[in-house]
Amino acid sequence: MTTDRPTPAPLTIAGATGYGVWPDNSTEGALRCLAQPLDGLEIDVQLTADGHVVAHHDYHLNRHATRRDGRWLEARGPALKTLTLAELAAYDVGALRPGSPPAARRPHRAPLNGVRIPTLDAVLAALRAADGPRRWLYIEIKTDPQDTQAAPDPAALTEAVIEAVEAADWAANSKIIAFDWQVLRLARMRNPAIDTAHLTIPAALAASVIPLANGDSPWADGCDARLYGGSDLAAIRAHGGMEWSPYFSEVTPERMAEAAALGLRVGPWGLSAAQDIDRMLDLGVYSVTVSGPAWGRGLSALP
Repeated sequence: MTTDRPTPAPLTIAGATGYGVWPDNSTEGALRCLAQPLDGLEIDVQLTADGHVVAHHDYHLNRHATRRDGRWLEARGPALKTLTLAELAAYDVGALRPGSPPAARRPHRAPLNGVRIPTLDAVLAALRAADGPRRWLYIEIKTDPQDTQAAPDPAALTEAVIEAVEAADWAANSKIIAFDWQVLRLARMRNPAIDTAHLTIPAALAASVIPLANGDSPWADGCDARLYGGSDLAAIRAHGGMEWSPYFSEVTPERMAEAAALGLRVGPWGLSAAQDIDRMLDLGVYSVTVSGPAWGRGLSALP
């Protein structure tokens, strides 16, 4: 006799603390996300000059998203890795410059004043203090093998992230994700109990990848897809991966079938439109990382 068990509902994760409606990678955004019926948050992390893990996407401060003393930056700001935590506190990242391309892409986002780049510790503290069941934290470790001058050191950042997660007792509810697959190898070596997911570069950006001398992608940590019949999913499996995390438009029924055959979960990102979220849910993905204000079927939209 067999008993049918319901398939778990896909997790809904607020990408960069709901960057479509609230400031990217902010404590303010995290707190608002935690008031929504969401399963967790996603943040991007980097390392300051004095060794603090902070939540931020770009390697340099973006002039369209950064103010100092109430004035927009006139040019691209310094790299985060060159600034101390105290120096970062001088910058307000709560609004987008009116009329700028980022503002046009995020029409639902309301400006906030006085938003500072938070530490990973601050985001973890918000998660610990939230009511209800523990939420997931997806942590994208931002490194770049093609731009080591601006990007943080992979080993140092990975170690610092795992130390923070362990100190907060959040390892069982954290997932480390990265385009730079060496980060995932380092994370598994350091704490194999923490989930990982392999991000893959969208086809539209493939031309930006500069191959190594042997023809491999510098992002693949020795498991280039060309060594596995051109399949990035087979390469992920060979690299010890458990989850494929692609841009949502690359998820098709055929790719879902390939992932299932390889024993890989699928967790797409980059979602904002309700119809795209619903399509991913229909395909049976493991999780969806969305920007808001639409979160997906059965979940309330923002007021």
